[in-house]
Amino acid sequence: MAHGDVYKWFELYFPQYAGENIEIWFPNGRSSIRVRQTNKQEFIFTYNGKDNWRFETVKSFIKGRKGEKVMK
Repeated sequence: MAHGDVYKWFELYFPQYAGENIEIWFPNGRSSIRVRQTNKQEFIFTYNGKDNWRFETVKSFIKGRKGEKVMK
């Protein structure tokens, strides 16, 4: 899914974290964006469908990737 589309779902699901509260957002991998709030908090939003999404802190995201095989 295009990252712009992922952001649109983020805005729909979490309007209280979007809009004026966003300093910047950028791609974070397949169907995933990283969102930096104006208060400098950062989150990862991954969207794979209406019943398959995650909204988590960067620390939680990184912790969940430990031991994952990286394609070269």
